[in-house]
Amino acid sequence: MDEKPNGGVPLTKDDGAPAPPPAAPASGREAAVVAGAAYGVLALLGVLLGVVGSLHYGWSAGTVPVAALALVAVNFAVCRLAGWGMGGKLGAATPWTTWMAVVILASAERSEGDLLIAGDLAGYVFLVGGMVSGGLAVAVTRSAAPAGSWLVGPGLRGRG
Repeated sequence: MDEKPNGGVPLTKDDGAPAPPPAAPASGREAAVVAGAAYGVLALLGVLLGVVGSLHYGWSAGTVPVAALALVAVNFAVCRLAGWGMGGKLGAATPWTTWMAVVILASAERSEGDLLIAGDLAGYVFLVGGMVSGGLAVAVTRSAAPAGSWLVGPGLRGRG
C-alpha cells in the first residue's frame, strides 16, 4: 500500500487502484440536525429521570432516604456527562431543566389533594438535592469557547 511520506492517508488501495478521497466533514445543516436531535434526546432523558424519580424517591433504609440520595447523585452524573458530551453548559442544562419541570409539576397538589412528591424528608432531599446537584453540574461544566480563549480556556496559561 502506497502512503504519503508523512504517514498520512494511503494514496492507493491494496490492488493498486487509487484510493477514494477521505470523507468530507458534515455540512453545517447536517451538524445542526444532529446537535438538535442530541439536545432533544437529552431533554427526553431529563423527563424520564423526573418521572422515574418522582415515582421511586421514597425508598428508604430506616430513616435514611437512600433512593432520594441515589437519584440526586444520578441527576448530577447525567447532567455532568451530558455537558461533557455536548461540549458546553447547554448540554448540562438541558436534562436539568426538563427534570425540574417534571418534578415541580409532580410536587404540585391537585384539586383532589393528590401529589407524587410529598413534603417529607425524602421528598425534600429529592427536590432540593436534585435542583442543587443539577445546578452544580451546569456550573462545573466548561463553557464552549474558541480554542485559546483567555476567559474559559487554557489560553492564558499557555502565554507565559
